[in-house]
Amino acid sequence: MKTLYLARHAKSFWGDQSIPDFDRPLNKRGKRDAPFMGEVLNEKKIRLDLIVSSPSKRTKKTAMEIAVKIGYLEKKIVYNEDLYED
Repeated sequence: MKTLYLARHAKSFWGDQSIPDFDRPLNKRGKRDAPFMGEVLNEKKIRLDLIVSSPSKRTKKTAMEIAVKIGYLEKKIVYNEDLYED
């Protein structure tokens, strides 16, 4: 049986309101927490067959950090524009 895991991007930076939402990066806490989420999955021996992510900056970074920690090749992440809604 397959299991579906859903994750939200880590905390994003709101200090500069001129940054378009799509380009909003992770904040300090998000940069710390994104790899931690991957570490938790790795410790639980969770392996993913597929990672699908929005192409927004903060979401891509979160997906990449998780991928690195669980040994998933970053180049295999699928970015789907339909997952981004502003």
